[in-house]
Amino acid sequence: MARPAPGADRSVAVLELLADHPDERFTLSEVARRCELNKATAHALLSALTTHGVLLRHPDEKRYSLGPRLVAIGNAATRGYAAVDFAPYVLGRLAAETGLRTAAARLEGDSISIIAQAGLGVDSDAPVARLPHIPPLGALFMAWSDEPSIEAWLARAPASEVVGHVLDALPAIRRHGFVVSLALPERERLVRHADQLTHDQVRALLAEIGRRGAMLGEIDEHTGNREAPAVHRVADVAAPVFSADGEVELVVAASARTPGGEGLTMTGAEILALGRRVVAAAGELTGAVHGRVPSPADA
Repeated sequence: MARPAPGADRSVAVLELLADHPDERFTLSEVARRCELNKATAHALLSALTTHGVLLRHPDEKRYSLGPRLVAIGNAATRGYAAVDFAPYVLGRLAAETGLRTAAARLEGDSISIIAQAGLGVDSDAPVARLPHIPPLGALFMAWSDEPSIEAWLARAPASEVVGHVLDALPAIRRHGFVVSLALPERERLVRHADQLTHDQVRALLAEIGRRGAMLGEIDEHTGNREAPAVHRVADVAAPVFSADGEVELVVAASARTPGGEGLTMTGAEILALGRRVVAAAGELTGAVHGRVPSPADA
């Protein structure tokens, strides 16, 4: 077991204080009070960090802020490990646990790219699959975005009915922490043949998918009676992986698509159980890169 390093913990506490309040500058006394340090310890720590350019100290106001050295450190950090580097292991374990094919996707410009897969039948040599980031596709990437970003995405919707369905689904996605995509023949055709379809054909399929309800909003474990609970045909269940700034970096999905594209018939309880497993896998990736899960107030 590693020995405690109180000096490192104190340095991190100071840096996190300043990073959480980028528009504020703090005096020695304020840093000591907020980080629960005595003044002598805080003074020695702030002096060392300032000497190395990690902090800046205003000569007149005697207040501290983050320093330029952190820019180089931040740039170096972007070339370190990312969530995608840990994805194959997590996807493999999720596939083994669920018996389903699993995948990770990220947003690349106007496309959603499948960048890793695991499970039976996965062809590791197959070309990267790409889907258009047009409503209703990609709702999980947008659920925690700011309002202008969501509006810009919704403006690309192929039909007005799609916008209404998506707006109804976003709060449920944030509440559950995952999204359930329903199995539809139009969706299956789009997934299998997106690169062979014309722009108009893609939009026509997306419009029909949106009208028919691409996502399951409310998920009730006890819908229906005990003898005949309500069931849904599910294509996949996906959850977000968050970066350090609280943005959706990746999406992890467990695919319930059958060879014919019909999807698996699942009850609400089964969907919730699968959703929890997928959320746990996505959470593992978020933790691996020290990502930040947004609070409800951020949405």
